[in-house]
Amino acid sequence: MQRVLSSDLWKTVHAKAHLSRCRKAAIAYVTQDLIGFRKGNTLIVNASISAVTTGETNAKLLLKLHKRGVHVYDCACLHAKVVLLDDLVIIGSSNMSNSSATALVEVGVMTDNTSIVAGVASFIEQLIPQSIELQAKHLARLCKIKVIRRGRWLPGVLRQRKPKIRLGNRTWLVGVRELVRDPPPDEQKLIDRATSMLQSKLDDPTLDPNWIRWAGKSRFRKQCQEGDSVIQIWRPHETKRPGGVRRRTGVLLKQKTQKWTRFYLKESIGSYVEMPWIRFKRLLRELGYPKHIGPTSSILLEPDLADAIDRKWISRSKS
Repeated sequence: MQRVLSSDLWKTVHAKAHLSRCRKAAIAYVTQDLIGFRKGNTLIVNASISAVTTGETNAKLLLKLHKRGVHVYDCACLHAKVVLLDDLVIIGSSNMSNSSATALVEVGVMTDNTSIVAGVASFIEQLIPQSIELQAKHLARLCKIKVIRRGRWLPGVLRQRKPKIRLGNRTWLVGVRELVRDPPPDEQKLIDRATSMLQSKLDDPTLDPNWIRWAGKSRFRKQCQEGDSVIQIWRPHETKRPGGVRRRTGVLLKQKTQKWTRFYLKESIGSYVEMPWIRFKRLLRELGYPKHIGPTSSILLEPDLADAIDRKWISRSKS
């Protein structure tokens, strides 16, 4: 799905949000809830004194959302406008306000492209620990600020430290095999810790993420990061021939030690998440891919090829 939204932007976002379980957004200025945030959702805003004083962010609305159970964060340098709804993202020019919804000319792109969804998810997750979570006492103080609309920006905002964001947006094709033995106790503790953290982030206590354990020196181990995507050439441990290929899915977390790196992956959804090995090789030939791939491949794909594979995959799942 690729759509450009303008006059129907917030109407469409609200409708999509109503059908989504996960709602996360980083929107600089907020004066109205046009998404329909619920308990456990995440909203990052610019709630600086300047933004509240000039009326660009409504502290009383943030307090209301906090009481509803929404995780509200303040990033004084924020100017982004992105919304993540399950496996759908909207990126655009629009703040969340009545004027944006009714009076201003806005534009946004709505997409379910795996790379872009993974990139936006990574952006939000990296922004959260570099922002301040607003509790009731902070919001109560903000609510006492006298609002002077159309006022100029107050000093201090430009001196705020700008968050550092490294966006993964690449797709890797890698060969993986089933492990013969369960992880040793020390590794299992790290897996349990990572799983618990992801369950908390994704508001899903039942989540049991897939993971890839990678040892040795390789470009994939060094360069793959959160927000990248992975297509897995999978094989059982007792065979040399791949059993199938698993559809592209996003990297949620990269866990590093000196001996190995473990990549935790977003669960693939849909009815056709695995393709037979022979059919996948045929798909690559149809796309004109000239290189040899095998069960131990570790390849960084060109963005256009990765998207073409995804489109072919979807078309074949419907045929």
